[in-house]
Amino acid sequence: MLMAYFINHKSIQNSMRQVKSISILLALLFAIPSCKNTMNKDSIVIKNDGSNELTFILEMNTKNNLKAEIEDFTQYLSDFIVEREPSTIYGYYLSEDGKKVTLIERYNNSLDGIKHGEDFINGPNFENFFKFFEIETFIVLGKASDDFKKFCSENGFVIDYRESIGGYIRK
Repeated sequence: MLMAYFINHKSIQNSMRQVKSISILLALLFAIPSCKNTMNKDSIVIKNDGSNELTFILEMNTKNNLKAEIEDFTQYLSDFIVEREPSTIYGYYLSEDGKKVTLIERYNNSLDGIKHGEDFINGPNFENFFKFFEIETFIVLGKASDDFKKFCSENGFVIDYRESIGGYIRK
């Protein structure tokens, strides 16, 4: 009798495993087609080397300013710039220790980058910006025009220019 129970119990366990495996397989089969493709089918893919966009990446130190003051100032700058400038991306990222900030900006082309530079240099936030930050590295990604490079050089910006060697932009 004990042997019959053991055999019957083993058989039930194997059947349960099979049912569980089949259930998981069916769940996956039904789940995969229902996953939404988040890629916009109407989007256009442009190779990086065919784009005129420029991306600025600035690595800065916070000059030992308080984290709350840095957050307030960067939010003020973001609100100020979104209303006045042609950037398509503009964001500040603070390190955990509050000593470093990364600023990322993207512009449609070199002319928009020059416009931003002119507005920044001649605007009300130039001096205050340098009370909060010291630029350690300024990288420009993309095809910067000679006019853009000349503008930056004439205004004292030391920039590490990098052109695309692969990749794409989806719009």
